[in-house]
Amino acid sequence: MSSRKTQKRKSKKDKKLKERRRKLDHAAKRDKADLLFYQATWYWDSGKLDKALGFLERALRLEPANEEFLRALAGLGHEMERPDVELKALINLHSMGLLHVEMMPTLCTLLRMDKKYDQALALINKTLPLIPAMKVRNKRGLKASLVQEQRYCQFQVEAAESIKAKKRKEDIPPSPEKKAEQKRPPAASPPSSPAPPATGTRLPEIRISVELDAQAFEKALVNKVVAPPDHYELALEAQMVRFRETFENLVSLRSLRQVRSFWYQEETARKILKGFRGRALLADEVGLGKTIEALMVLKEYIQRGMVKSALILTPTPLVIQWQEELRTKFDLEFPSTNDPHYRTDEAFFWKKPFILSSINIAKSRKNFALVTEREYDMVIVDEAHHLKNRNTLNWKLVNALKKRFLLLLTATPVENNLMEVYNLVTLLKPGQLKTASDFRKDFMTRGDPTDPRNRDRLRTLLGQVMIRNTRALARVNIPPRFARTTRVRPLPLELDLYERISALVKDITATNGHGQRLILKNLLEEAGSSPRALGLTLEKMLGKRDVLLGHEGEIQAILNMCRSIEESSKDVRLLEIIRESRTKKVLFVKYLGTLDHVSEFLTRKKIPHALFHGGLDNRMKEEQIGLFREKKGILLTTEIGGEGRNLQFCHRMINYDLPWNPMKIEQRIGRLHRIGQENEVIIDNLCAAGSIEDYMLELLDKKINMFEMVIGEIDMILGRIEGEHDFSDTLYEIWLASGSGQDRYQAFNRLGTRLKRAKTSYEKTKSLDEKLFGEDYEL
Repeated sequence: MSSRKTQKRKSKKDKKLKERRRKLDHAAKRDKADLLFYQATWYWDSGKLDKALGFLERALRLEPANEEFLRALAGLGHEMERPDVELKALINLHSMGLLHVEMMPTLCTLLRMDKKYDQALALINKTLPLIPAMKVRNKRGLKASLVQEQRYCQFQVEAAESIKAKKRKEDIPPSPEKKAEQKRPPAASPPSSPAPPATGTRLPEIRISVELDAQAFEKALVNKVVAPPDHYELALEAQMVRFRETFENLVSLRSLRQVRSFWYQEETARKILKGFRGRALLADEVGLGKTIEALMVLKEYIQRGMVKSALILTPTPLVIQWQEELRTKFDLEFPSTNDPHYRTDEAFFWKKPFILSSINIAKSRKNFALVTEREYDMVIVDEAHHLKNRNTLNWKLVNALKKRFLLLLTATPVENNLMEVYNLVTLLKPGQLKTASDFRKDFMTRGDPTDPRNRDRLRTLLGQVMIRNTRALARVNIPPRFARTTRVRPLPLELDLYERISALVKDITATNGHGQRLILKNLLEEAGSSPRALGLTLEKMLGKRDVLLGHEGEIQAILNMCRSIEESSKDVRLLEIIRESRTKKVLFVKYLGTLDHVSEFLTRKKIPHALFHGGLDNRMKEEQIGLFREKKGILLTTEIGGEGRNLQFCHRMINYDLPWNPMKIEQRIGRLHRIGQENEVIIDNLCAAGSIEDYMLELLDKKINMFEMVIGEIDMILGRIEGEHDFSDTLYEIWLASGSGQDRYQAFNRLGTRLKRAKTSYEKTKSLDEKLFGEDYEL
């Protein structure tokens, strides 16, 4: 009896051990699969698609039913133009019941291409009744296309069955009577024309043969006979002509770099190209990528040879951002009014084929005639709500431009009055909404300029020139983000350093400030970053004694103070934040001097980290991102860090310093807080108490809750208080003009009041546009 109990206990223990081993094996397998998947996405983002496919297939061998892996496989197969890969992924998703209904037509087509006509036909019959419920564009066209696929597959299935039936019939041995009949000679009959095929019978296939003139081909190869350049150009032109007739395939998608376009952006580009003929009001909600959509259209026209000159007009603070997007993501070099050489030859600048300009500079009395006297194939205007009043120079400039294609970008087409959208549409398509008096009479309610009459008719007219995608349509569902600001109390030496550099900047401004504004403003920003960054600039200043006029002694004294600070109060707090958790973190700094200082500090504390900055070549950049992903817990990077790279596997970031331009802070956050992020993003901000950054964070965090906003909203708010004045200049001027203590506090408080009003105004406009347009102008 005792032996039986012992055996039973042993058996139970063995089962538990087996179950535990099974769970451990499963966990290890899952971890390995996740690692392989991360490697696949890294190679995918690097453009190494074959390697990405290899790692993804290895991950699927470990977890063949992983939905995320299968969806990635389908996307990768589509990008590689590998129908076999895409088909394999979609079939598995469908068999598991995880295939989205919108992807079923794609699976139907892939099955038909793979000659799986039975499966394709069955799926088409199942898909057709589901089309009305799908969230896709052009449902009528989709249905017509599927019906054609259905007929073709039906024909192939029937033909295959007919052949099988015929073969079965041939396999049956003939009867004796049939044999005798076959031996009997045929009766003579007069010649006649062949009878037409019976209705319903399958016509014989037309055989196609291709013959190669081997002698001519061999001669061309041996004698190196090449076509002349004009023949080559003609062949290219023929290819362009072929694609001009249809915009179903966007030829520009393959040339995009460091950007993954989303389906609604591609569909928006197609609609502008096909339906709107290159003239449209892009009014997507904030954060959905209107810039990407506009530049996809521009790139498409350029690659098809339809645009050979273009002008892009933006508010002054956005010129640099647009230039970066053009260069890094679309491989387009646009000279801009921000370039150092712009002012050396302005007249020649305005004759260049491609131009990126501040609208404020373009409309100036000096440039207005130069800008409007020539013709442009395409004009793009960002923040087009600045054109809402037809009596302004902004509106008159765009109206006077000679342009073939025109894109207007704004998230808020109407701010106060329906006449604003009338003025925008009139730029795009004069006469679309008739005259201003007709528009008021037909569509505006007396006493309420924001309440439209004849809504259905107005919706139809606006729908011919306007697209407004919403976050609901785009299925943008990003987890929230949270910010924690740490006000570090500076050490006495640090406090003395900051006060002396502030006094120096004020003194130079008062005595010799003309032409020195940029470097003086930079000194204060560097003082908020690190003593190392400040010291490097002071060393350069000492080499330019002609502009110092007696300040050399104070500069040298401050430089000595910078050199004496090896470990700052911010460094101590940074170490505490890093040691709070072992979660991966991206650590942002603005200056290379600060990067070197922080890297040395982390090395002394034996904290492994990867380094990323603009001075690395592409191979080194990829290597450092790989180290961060796979081995090291911290990526120490300048603001260029992670541009276009997939960093969503990380959800913690630290701002060691803070740029004075809030849009730059937003861009840092956007490296992590973007589509594909699955976790809440935690942001730690470090600043010295009493510094400019301290006052700035009080405004942005406490007054308007910037860190809880949707990406892009801060631009809309700052645009309402800045005009053409940069926010960083506003901070700099307040710091110089105000004294210390209460005076400075009140000056920044007044700026905070303006920010709160701007936010309230933006929220009212946003609500109005949602009420007016809703989801009526989606794809």
